[in-house]
Amino acid sequence: MNRSEVEKLTDELIGEAVLSLLSENGPVNTRALITRLRAMEAREADGRRREILGRVIAEINNNTKVSMRSQTGREQKDSDSEQKDNVFQLFGTRQQQGTSKKH
Repeated sequence: MNRSEVEKLTDELIGEAVLSLLSENGPVNTRALITRLRAMEAREADGRRREILGRVIAEINNNTKVSMRSQTGREQKDSDSEQKDNVFQLFGTRQQQGTSKKH
């Protein structure tokens, strides 16, 4: 199996997992995705697909850990902004000044 076939199979397996989560109207997040991929891996009869599922799970876990480490540093820096409304976190805390117009 060449690299492009592995990538296609990877995309297919992740897609299957996401679609199954969506069809159940459950949460679609990293934890739910990993749980679903592990369940798929446990019942997969095809060795190649099982191997790819293991790689996908490991890659998602590794990427999640790296992301969490980088966010931890950022959270310590901005710890006082954690209690603010998410609109301010996304767009900054500066508000428009000098205008009384509401629209």
